Amino acid sequence: MKSFFRCAGVITVALCIVFSAGISVSAEGTYQSRIDEIDAFLNENIPRTEFPSMSVTIVDKDDVLLSKSYGISGLDKTPYALGSVSKSFTALCIMQLAEQGKLSLSDPLSLYLPSVTDSSRITILQLLNHTSGLGEHQNAGNCHIVGVQGEHVYANVNYSLLGKVVEAVSGMPFQDYVTANVIEPLGMDSTYAYPSEAVDNGLVQGHSNWFGLKVPTPVQYSSSENAWITVPAGYICSSSYDLGRYLQMYLRGGEGIISSDSIHSMFYNSVYVEDDIPYSYGMGWNVIEDTLSEPVIYHTGLVETGMTCIYLLPDSDIGVALTVNANDYLVGTDFADRVGWAVIEILTGDEHGEIGEHEYLLRHLMFDAIYLAVFATAVISLTTVRSKKNGAVSLVLLHLVLPLLLLILTPVFFSTPLWVVKAFVPDMFTVIVVSSALLVTGGIIKVARIAGKGER
Repeated sequence: MKSFFRCAGVITVALCIVFSAGISVSAEGTYQSRIDEIDAFLNENIPRTEFPSMSVTIVDKDDVLLSKSYGISGLDKTPYALGSVSKSFTALCIMQLAEQGKLSLSDPLSLYLPSVTDSSRITILQLLNHTSGLGEHQNAGNCHIVGVQGEHVYANVNYSLLGKVVEAVSGMPFQDYVTANVIEPLGMDSTYAYPSEAVDNGLVQGHSNWFGLKVPTPVQYSSSENAWITVPAGYICSSSYDLGRYLQMYLRGGEGIISSDSIHSMFYNSVYVEDDIPYSYGMGWNVIEDTLSEPVIYHTGLVETGMTCIYLLPDSDIGVALTVNANDYLVGTDFADRVGWAVIEILTGDEHGEIGEHEYLLRHLMFDAIYLAVFATAVISLTTVRSKKNGAVSLVLLHLVLPLLLLILTPVFFSTPLWVVKAFVPDMFTVIVVSSALLVTGGIIKVARIAGKGER
């Protein structure tokens, strides 16, 4: 998925129209002024992103510096589906078991899941670092090594397998283990390892993007342990307020949940990743050390109907959590990325950018124009009459080659299967499938007409 429309940027957060909401500020001195600046920035920029709601919580080791919802008020204590932010919880569970001597990061996966193909060649650490060689779109039921081991390739299946390791070692369902050993000890009252419980307790209404419009869509999750995204990989649910409490645990050195040495290992026992902005990937956390005036440890999350991001500034002892109840992959993720990093840049005293007043509209109009051109070509082709001179060539190009190109566009050129596009960019998927069907139908009609005239 990372390779798909890289220009859309790293996933984070953003949002829409700002209504008043409660704000709790207890920072003093430098951070008081920076918190005020952040609030002013969000009030000005979030409406330009057109997301229904975003919740922001900023904490230090001891206090909640800001907890506020932009858009629909009161959602800072409402659970959201976290997406890949869930991976930090799973890594934490693995490190707890390692501290207890119940597993070692150097252990082969085969010690715990011997039935998994190639499990004797994969270590727990490789799963944590995404260096196992497993495929980006595999799941726990069909995974096998397809890449170069030791090379970072982000794949949900790594953390789905880690969830199974937690179960094998602890003798408990993953959801029960993380609840008993992380969620409950931290008093995270609006955090749920079972998505169905989150639904029963007010899981936020999600939204999908359709041609620039945000359409209410139920949060979709699979109960199958062999789904592409499982709970350990992406479906723990939590509020931004609870995530602030979670981040405080790291800032306080583990609070008995985990040792400070294990936290350090989670952050810095990492692999270097050469990306648009190079970073290192540890165990459920990314680390950027050279871009800003101080290191930033973070992870983003994306589900079909929402986005999340958590940040830690270890030098300043500050944590930031942001949650959004919509997924707008081609435009919104870039805006979310910029908004989220602007919050961090204000905290670190670095220069930060703004969202343009009409950027959202202009960028969606660009994509909508492409969609319209493709769809219009398909519709017009149904009635287009070609001369006999170039009729056969046009027939093949328009009604066979073009629909084939549309269908293989994302799988071949962006290494993203159409079923992933359907889940995360449903408007694009619809245009591709409907236009392809119309083009093929038009070709069949024309061939039938030609055959009918030939018989006469």
